[in-house]
Amino acid sequence: MDSTFFNLCGFGPEDVEKEGPRIEKAFNILGIEDEDIDRAKVRINKYIDVELLGMRKVLGIWIKELVDMVLAKEEGKSVIYVSYPPIPQIVAALALTSDDIYCASPDIVLSNTLNLMFDMINPVLETAEKNGLAPGTAFCSYLQTRLGAMVKGIIPEPDLLIPSCFLCDLTPACDQLISEFYGTPVAYVDNLIDEKGERWPDDINPRKIKYFSTEMRNAVNMYCKVTGHQLPDDEVTDAVSVTEKLYLIAHEIQQLREYDPMPLSQTDSFLALSLGSVGRGLKEGPGALNILLEEIKNRVAAGKGVIEKGTPRVMLSMVSHDPSIVAIISELGLAVGPTSGGRMERPERPPYVDLWDDVALSHMQSRGANYSSLAYILQLKDSIRYSNVEGVILFRHYSCRQYSIFPIKAKEVIEEELDIPVLLLEGDYCDFRSYTSQQMRTRLETFAEMVKNNKTARERTG
Repeated sequence: MDSTFFNLCGFGPEDVEKEGPRIEKAFNILGIEDEDIDRAKVRINKYIDVELLGMRKVLGIWIKELVDMVLAKEEGKSVIYVSYPPIPQIVAALALTSDDIYCASPDIVLSNTLNLMFDMINPVLETAEKNGLAPGTAFCSYLQTRLGAMVKGIIPEPDLLIPSCFLCDLTPACDQLISEFYGTPVAYVDNLIDEKGERWPDDINPRKIKYFSTEMRNAVNMYCKVTGHQLPDDEVTDAVSVTEKLYLIAHEIQQLREYDPMPLSQTDSFLALSLGSVGRGLKEGPGALNILLEEIKNRVAAGKGVIEKGTPRVMLSMVSHDPSIVAIISELGLAVGPTSGGRMERPERPPYVDLWDDVALSHMQSRGANYSSLAYILQLKDSIRYSNVEGVILFRHYSCRQYSIFPIKAKEVIEEELDIPVLLLEGDYCDFRSYTSQQMRTRLETFAEMVKNNKTARERTG
């Protein structure tokens, strides 16, 4: 294997000795050849801040996660796939309580590796389009990635699927299709999205909490039935606490990204802070993120940033896996600040005795999009006020019914109530065949000028 690639992924000699043969075997299954590794090295050096050891460690975790997924069945593990974005506490409960279980969201693993690093996702998408997920039918590229990889035989068939139905009604439809293909049982996790949520996040309806917790508990019970592995509450509590540890480190990293000059890019931040979606991320993520955190603190202390001090800031909500978008925004003289804002404190939570009641409350408080469209907009507005950005870019994922609709309303509300420019940037999270970077640049150039003019006008008026 290529030693330069290993170095870029933060692998030391022990990692190479332990993981090298497994990586070579998995790469053969994935069809990753020398020319693909060479392309990945170019992309990593171009888009990822590999000067930071913490970021190299993060890349290594994603590579090891990819290998774990590809080889899971061959290595005797039961395979559980959750949808993306996942319920991280469920991932932790299943991935950390047994060495015989592989649990992760294949969508995000493949998107952060085969797509972002290697630029090899198109054959996977094309395979899904020929096997039930035709383009233009609101089956997003995440779902196409999941199905296409299974049909191509590059990831194993799952023993259980756990889709979150409340974010996307086509996720369970996709998993039902997979179930019909492979006979896989499905544990659907739904929630009640039947109220505006004007008092979110301080007043979460107890009826929603109880319904959601029951759905998660039922999914865990099906997991126990399918795998024969029991989940004592104390083991689950210990596993869930890991997600809280990652959350706290992420909180500090996001706060440091508020400094001027900004010490870490949005692309690096997303790769680092999405580690809670996968087992390796939960196991090795705290160590990597603590290294990254100290390196960012050192940059802040030295006044060093990834973009010039005083650069106008924008917020990019719902980030595409196309790293060239953030790169173009930076080239045009804008800094992409924290997506969720630096203030990430949660409201005080009532002392629920039941573990899954507490998880349900935490999950709905931390992500407004998981409560209602209004709650998402309220969270977005709060983040914008806190971060004091000069503009907002809402990535409108046009093959997703939810994230292609309410960004339109969010744009209207933000422009009217906060008086800052908003750009709806249409595209796809993982499928970049329908647009070019130059098309994106043309739209972003006009927006960048608007933001800079807006910043100048505000400075003149005090």
